[in-house]
Amino acid sequence: MNIKRNIIFALESRKKDGVLIVENVPIRMRVNFASQRIEFTTGYRIDVAKWDADKQRVKNGCTNKLKQSASEINAALLGYYTEIQEIFKRFEVAEVMPSPADVKSAFNARHRSDEVQVERTSDKPDPSNDFYKAFDEFVRVCGRQNDWTHATYEKFAAVKNHLRAFRADLSFSFFNEAGLTEYVRYLREVREMRNSTIGKQLSFLKWFLRWSFGQGMHGNNAYDTFRPKLKDTQKKIIFLTWEELTRLREFEIPPAKQSLDRVRDVFLF
Repeated sequence: MNIKRNIIFALESRKKDGVLIVENVPIRMRVNFASQRIEFTTGYRIDVAKWDADKQRVKNGCTNKLKQSASEINAALLGYYTEIQEIFKRFEVAEVMPSPADVKSAFNARHRSDEVQVERTSDKPDPSNDFYKAFDEFVRVCGRQNDWTHATYEKFAAVKNHLRAFRADLSFSFFNEAGLTEYVRYLREVREMRNSTIGKQLSFLKWFLRWSFGQGMHGNNAYDTFRPKLKDTQKKIIFLTWEELTRLREFEIPPAKQSLDRVRDVFLF
């Protein structure tokens, strides 16, 4: 099943006293599918002059009134985009055409923010909310301290998406040795990542857990001694046969490409 959809980021069109507002305008996400439309708030604002309507992103080097950088905001928008795509893929696998309410409910369950929430049915604190809020704070603080590039923000947006897809209700206490092992197994068997990629994902997660531990957000330091065996797959070495070597040695190189003669010498000797 293939559900055709279109995901658009645009500034909210709002007027005050008949004049279009151009400063500190909310960024909205619009999802169109099956002749239906869903509007989401993103929790971010930007001036119209700092918004690239064609790229649907904040212009490089710009910040908003909260001093949130273009890289930070754009990485968050990419995270929203990825989450919506993953939600639709789940419905496609299940051969189900969702309603707008289904999509919005699934999105709210995966990404709870100050402006996009579902009403809680219990007054009991949600540990997963603390975990993901801490992750957002980690990205915000470390991103500014280390002057992250847009590519780095994108990497951590992907890390968060992998964690949410793994478990929406994660908590710091989950990541003991057993929990970390389960996450590694998920990355290998479900996400089908190579060991080298798993190692990178694990290092990003450990960075976050180490930072949050240092901030006093939790007391679980199992990450510090967790050393899974992740062997890089050895690339297969291909040798030429004697016949192939002979053909290469005796091949007549065109006069216009005599530089290949030196390349051949390096290869053979």
